[in-house]
Amino acid sequence: MTVSTPTTIEKIRALPWSLAAGAANSVFAQFIYFGPVFVLFLSDLNISSTQIGFLLSLLPFMGLIALFVAPHVARFGYKRTFITFYALRKAITLLLLLVPWVMTQFGSEVTLAFVAAIVIGFGLSKSISETGFFPWVQEVIPRSIRGKYTASNHIFASLTAIGAVSVASYVLGLPGGLERYQILFVAGVVFGVLAVWLYTHVPGGSPHDRTTAPVSTYRDLWHTAHDRNLLYYLAGVALIIFGTGPLFSFLPLFMNEQIGLSESQVVLLSTSTLIGGLVLSNLLGWSADRYGSKPVMIVGIVCMMFLPVGWLILPRANETSLIIALVIAFFQGFAATAWMVGSGRLLFVSVVPDDQKGQYMAVYYAAIGVMGGTSQLVGGALLDAFSGISGQLLFITLDRFTPLILAGIVLPGLSLLIFRRVRADSQFTAGEYAGMFIQGNPILALESLVRFYRARDEHSMVVMTERLGLTHSPLTVEELLEALTDPRFNVRYEAIISMARMQAHPRLTKALTNILLGTELSLSNVAAWALGRIGDPSAIPVLRTGLDSNYHSVRMHCARALGTLKAQEVTSLLHERLQTETDKGLQMAYAAALGNLQATESIETLYKLCLQTTNEGARIELALSLARIVGQENLFVNLLRQMRSDAGTTMAQELLKVRRRLVRSASPDILESLQSASDLFAAEDMVAGGVQLATCLQMIASGEYFDAVVRQLLQKCADDLAVYGSERVELLVLVLHVLHTGVRGMKQGIVR
Repeated sequence: MTVSTPTTIEKIRALPWSLAAGAANSVFAQFIYFGPVFVLFLSDLNISSTQIGFLLSLLPFMGLIALFVAPHVARFGYKRTFITFYALRKAITLLLLLVPWVMTQFGSEVTLAFVAAIVIGFGLSKSISETGFFPWVQEVIPRSIRGKYTASNHIFASLTAIGAVSVASYVLGLPGGLERYQILFVAGVVFGVLAVWLYTHVPGGSPHDRTTAPVSTYRDLWHTAHDRNLLYYLAGVALIIFGTGPLFSFLPLFMNEQIGLSESQVVLLSTSTLIGGLVLSNLLGWSADRYGSKPVMIVGIVCMMFLPVGWLILPRANETSLIIALVIAFFQGFAATAWMVGSGRLLFVSVVPDDQKGQYMAVYYAAIGVMGGTSQLVGGALLDAFSGISGQLLFITLDRFTPLILAGIVLPGLSLLIFRRVRADSQFTAGEYAGMFIQGNPILALESLVRFYRARDEHSMVVMTERLGLTHSPLTVEELLEALTDPRFNVRYEAIISMARMQAHPRLTKALTNILLGTELSLSNVAAWALGRIGDPSAIPVLRTGLDSNYHSVRMHCARALGTLKAQEVTSLLHERLQTETDKGLQMAYAAALGNLQATESIETLYKLCLQTTNEGARIELALSLARIVGQENLFVNLLRQMRSDAGTTMAQELLKVRRRLVRSASPDILESLQSASDLFAAEDMVAGGVQLATCLQMIASGEYFDAVVRQLLQKCADDLAVYGSERVELLVLVLHVLHTGVRGMKQGIVR
């Protein structure tokens, strides 16, 4: 017999049935065993905390049976096993309706035994059904969307659970006794039966064919239990279960007994918890699929560690108690969802091999059963053992729940050390993941991601690609990389520009270097520019390679980018090429780069090129390169702007500023010459002012007022101002820039 494995298309088509079944089952869970209703029901039966802990421990303890039934489940079929025992446990639950009658007829001891028998029957059915369920789920949920599916399932389940909890809160707020719980039990079973029917429409889970895939044996289970990665994972889970399991189980009693909330209000807290998990479920699922399970899981654990602190300082019997408890419950929902999405996905993707899912899931299910059962026993026993605790420690009220709350802080913290050794399913760390939400504008980034995938034409796609870069958020890296492979040229071009707006990221740098070394010349040029703007030093070797490209335009952009990145290792090469280069574009690129690199050895070549260039814009850029060598390029740009609006006044005012700064250092002749040049410029006599300024510069350059670089530039400017006068505005601006920079950087003891 050949095992029929559903195709990916069949799996995706069946997801709505699975989501609907999970939503229906969440009502069953909230109304009966897994919500606050069941704990309150047991409390109303006058069952002690230790006995409640014992009853709650029975459910997970039944998970041990998975080790014994796993091979048989595989032969019988994962789906068939699940459906059969999933339905059986709903039937067993109906026996809870007889509990009030048993109580009145036989007393509390028989009632406890009767409830225990129901829980054991339910637990056995649950364990056998879920021994088939976990391998079945691993088969029918595509790995690529597992995080998204988990989040979606949680959303639908949470929505129905919120409705269920609201109904439960209303029902328990009505006057009456145990009959209130019976109403909820009947409703829960109805939804449970609906879930059974819905699950029958999900494919997969066929019985094993021994001829093609031998069923796992007990020896296989033994070898599985020695998988170190699985053991580390289970050890971390154990710390989480012992730290949070008893605390969350008995939290309704804590809120009722110590904080003073009514039963209806206690149930209402579950609504806030569900909403907290609901709000960010999609984001967490999406994050797990994109950035890996482990970062999401660790964020959830860290959040869990802070929740008990809120419970410790929660005001008691206060008007604000309910409001604060609702806020804490909201964050509890987020933390629990992050843990559920991350740890669950990590289990299926990284811990459990696909071809050994039956034996691995049996070991896992049995292990967490022992952990969960033991934790509930310990939790209930601790509550009774510390029932006499009372008092005040600073601002913390001590009571019998305090040990459980402290364990909820310490044990999850220890689990972080264990989970570090579990094999991750991505290269992202928790710190990198969390950092993505504090860099740039994460809210705008998430909004842009949604709109990016909704863009319908080229124009809207270009606009949305631009928005991705404007967010400056690493959350948009994947979409920018996707835009870079878009068949539309304008989208690819915009993607490169948007990448240039981002902070340095290794994947962006790698993508841009691939474009730079590619054959699409128009994109190679802008990629080189983008690498320079991003500022990632790791791009320097590739840009250096680009200097030898067959295309002048690529060489030009690579040279400018290397200058922007301050790649000092190419200074000598660019200097040599500038001296022999005849192409005007390459000359300008090399000059700009050498200016950024502050290559003092290139001053002579740059200045000569500036004088020989006929294009005024190019001469100004070359003068800027010279200005950069002495520093403070912003000063040059500001002076140029002022010169363009009123050259004479600007020259006069700036020369007077220089004179005031040199009044204690320069000779009277220099001071008088500066004053004369300023007066001539103020009178708009630009020619005479230029000649007078040239004379003054000769005097300044012949002394030792400034360092050698400044004197060298002043001497050259002096020689050519006498020739060109005020025709070369770039020379006038360069003179002012060098004078100001020289005055600010004068060396004490050299000035005379």
